[in-house]
Amino acid sequence: MIPTTLELLELGVRVVHYQREQPGSVSEVAARLFPAYQVEGGRVYLAGCRWVDRPFFCFRKQQNGQVEEIWINDHSEPVSPEQLQQLALREARPIPRPPQYALSPMDQAVSLLQEQAKAFFSHNGHETHLEIATVWCRFIEGKLRFSIGSATADLSFSGWMQTLQAPPYICPYTGRPTYHLAATDDGRILDASAVGRCEVSGRRVPVDDLVRCSWTGKRVAKELIDFCSLSGQAVLRTELCSCSICHQKVSPAALQHGICSACRGLQTVSKADPRMARLLAEYPTLDRWHHWQLAETQSVYVLRASGLWKKLLLVVDKETLELRHLATGNRLQTRWRTVEPGQYSFVLRE
Repeated sequence: MIPTTLELLELGVRVVHYQREQPGSVSEVAARLFPAYQVEGGRVYLAGCRWVDRPFFCFRKQQNGQVEEIWINDHSEPVSPEQLQQLALREARPIPRPPQYALSPMDQAVSLLQEQAKAFFSHNGHETHLEIATVWCRFIEGKLRFSIGSATADLSFSGWMQTLQAPPYICPYTGRPTYHLAATDDGRILDASAVGRCEVSGRRVPVDDLVRCSWTGKRVAKELIDFCSLSGQAVLRTELCSCSICHQKVSPAALQHGICSACRGLQTVSKADPRMARLLAEYPTLDRWHHWQLAETQSVYVLRASGLWKKLLLVVDKETLELRHLATGNRLQTRWRTVEPGQYSFVLRE
């Protein structure tokens, strides 16, 4: 059987308690953790913490001039040399009694060591000196709260007071650890490097939600962006211009005298052109026209069909072949007359 505390005392085992001198107040915890964080426009504070003195056990035997030790923690796990040094367990000062009781610390120590205790404390001769040292160290766990405006985020922490360090905040947007925090206008607290400001609205948003306008060069929120029908480039919606012929929204860079580069660059095509073959299959009545000119952009075909006197302009979605715009005109005039969607079928049958 494992010896009890009384049996250990009868065997001459010396039972002593030690405690590390270490911080133990809220202000000391705050001083240890808070300086690690930079919170733009906000602050960090303790949302709660508690600490408890937890024991380490050292079974020490001195026999024939040789000293043997076994260190275990309160979970019956061996204590590594690194942890012994980090917590300075050998530098603890003696105290007359333990700071708290659950089981008798000596009985607990022997129970944790189980059968090793019998072998460790068995000895022959009166020159053997036996000791159980219970070293009490302060362990803390709690929660930090970051507050920026009305936004808050919590971060749990725990560790030995002797070695307590501020944990990094894991950004919920990027997954990256950080000590520099900022908030978006919609109330998310993120890694500060993941937050940017829209140069038009001034709103703070995740940087991945910012797009650079190809015309102005400004970084702006995605919801303010549209795309040039010709190039597909991102352009501020308020900067897009309508071509006076095809009525597509394009970047100002694509316009000359109000006409986009597609309408300026129409090229003569025949039925053999695969693009024209697609359009004729969808709109067979186009075959009645004598001459076709075609241009394509990122998203549409622009087709001009000409007869002896009349002309027809179609803007067709490249993917669906749906009509986006239809206009008619006279070959002797430059202007076009827009056809309302409800009249598309009637005009194409003419």
